[in-house]
Amino acid sequence: MNIRRAVIVTSALVISLGLASCSAPSEKAASSLSPSETATSLATATPTPPPVFLPEGTATENLEYLGWVISTTVASDPAADSYAVASAVGASGFDPATVQFTFSTTAAGLPADTSEIAVQFAGECLIGQYGPAQPTVITKVMPLLASGGCLIGTDVQPLS
Repeated sequence: MNIRRAVIVTSALVISLGLASCSAPSEKAASSLSPSETATSLATATPTPPPVFLPEGTATENLEYLGWVISTTVASDPAADSYAVASAVGASGFDPATVQFTFSTTAAGLPADTSEIAVQFAGECLIGQYGPAQPTVITKVMPLLASGGCLIGTDVQPLS
């Protein structure tokens, strides 16, 4: 019986000490913080501003922007097909006449694992790949094809 009582008392003491450490700081402790320390401790992370289109920039400098346009378009409408995503790219500052895309469905009418959106910019190709088989948008700068486009294949479509 003595051991049982000691276990109960010890448990109660451990619990009460644990709860005391979770309580709010005393007024004295709180008042010892400077205003800047208090503001810093309460501040939340500042969101990163979205990338911007740089019309005078290089293809590499605009690569992050292309990825952002594709990502935000798909995030705002997960059912958006590749034409809708290509249209968003064409409306985001890139020349719509140079935007190409692949179908978002296969010849059998099934959803494609990935779709590609490409745009000519500053003599190079910015290419973005996304889709249900890929958790994030992958972007890359590639050389312009000898044919003048960025994508090849029977399912490649021009935006305009």
